[in-house]
Amino acid sequence: MDKFILSSLTATEIKELIRDGLKEALGVTRMEQSPQSASEYLDLNEASKILMRSKNSIYGMTCRQLIPFYKRCKRLYFKREELLNWLGQGRKKTIEEIRQCAESQMIMKGRVY
Repeated sequence: MDKFILSSLTATEIKELIRDGLKEALGVTRMEQSPQSASEYLDLNEASKILMRSKNSIYGMTCRQLIPFYKRCKRLYFKREELLNWLGQGRKKTIEEIRQCAESQMIMKGRVY
């Protein structure tokens, strides 16, 4: 940047230019900073939508410690990724997967029929 342009800027404007230049060099924008930290934790309403369950059902599941959750100041919080992982753990095997697993177990034990 030209010395003439720099001398006509205020100290605050120079600081903003430097800050913006660093963010650009690091590949960070304001939009990338705030939504990530704000959306990391979900409230009860958002968790209810993700799990497609009523709020009362979610309360019951947290009371029985069936789902991952956080509690601060009498409020419940959830992490989206943890809820999705929890849902994925409930996957049931197909008949074909069960058959293949049984066959491989029989082969390993030397009981090929």
